[in-house]
Amino acid sequence: MLREDPIERIFGIERSQAHPGYQFQPFVQTPSMDPDPTLNFKEGDVIYENRNVTEWARFWKTLTLTTVGFAPGFYVFEIYAADGIPSLSWAADNWMTWQIPQQFQDGGGDDLKGYRYCDDHDYMNWQYSGKRMFARPAHTAYCCTVFFMLQIMNLDYVSKMVYNKDKDVVFVYKPEGMWFEHQTVYEMHHLEQMVPLAVTSIKNMSMQKDDGIINVYDMNTKNHLKFYGEDKYWNMELKDEFMAQTRNLWVGNFSDKRSGHIFNLYNSTANEEDQIMMMKVDRELEEAIAKHGEAVRPSQFEDEFDAKIQERKRDLVAAI
Repeated sequence: MLREDPIERIFGIERSQAHPGYQFQPFVQTPSMDPDPTLNFKEGDVIYENRNVTEWARFWKTLTLTTVGFAPGFYVFEIYAADGIPSLSWAADNWMTWQIPQQFQDGGGDDLKGYRYCDDHDYMNWQYSGKRMFARPAHTAYCCTVFFMLQIMNLDYVSKMVYNKDKDVVFVYKPEGMWFEHQTVYEMHHLEQMVPLAVTSIKNMSMQKDDGIINVYDMNTKNHLKFYGEDKYWNMELKDEFMAQTRNLWVGNFSDKRSGHIFNLYNSTANEEDQIMMMKVDRELEEAIAKHGEAVRPSQFEDEFDAKIQERKRDLVAAI
């Protein structure tokens, strides 16, 4: 999951999990997928609460259903039951709209009066057959698209988050489905604010602002949790603690390029103990190289791809 794939390099696809800051670490500890049987599921203190999220999600779904969903609701009867879209004369009589002159409705001077009406259930009628082949499937696809859009309009925003008694599990409430709110249990050591993309100006990111959006990623279920950064939604006694527990992989990586979570490169500020440790590591590495030989990195797809490009360039230059 942490390794950047060749297809991502070729097309420039950026994933937070494949951040270069992970690639230079020889060991990455992954959390266990099995929860501890001694977990305490009794609810504790509330960390975050924003009930407006649920209300706004329902408001936008209602607004979407009454506007975008009006066509499926109306035409589902007209197309499936009445077998046709309402005529202009029917619309004028029932909706009190302007009546279109009949000479324009039947095509005027195009001699279309002899054509039979397309909803007389005659399967030899091209208009009626075309409607059954294209209009009805398109309408069904449109209805499915509307319902799918209503399902995903929650956008992973969290309405409430509560610690358990031991503060190693959080109970997260999010709007889910068409209308309801669902509770999901997450273990704290699975939650992480992933490393921002390398090309992004980190100091100007929304998640760094006081009123920005904080995106927390669950490395077990691969779900996203979005929080508003404003202090009015947070329990200020627990906010800093929660932030510290979900920034284990990247906080401090950008302060000093010589200091890492696993290894620290030599610099002038190293104390005597660190220097002795580095000398010990260097000595062990030299002994390992003398015993086993130098490590040979296996060829990768990127190297083979670059070699083929260089060979093709030499062939083109030779041909010219």
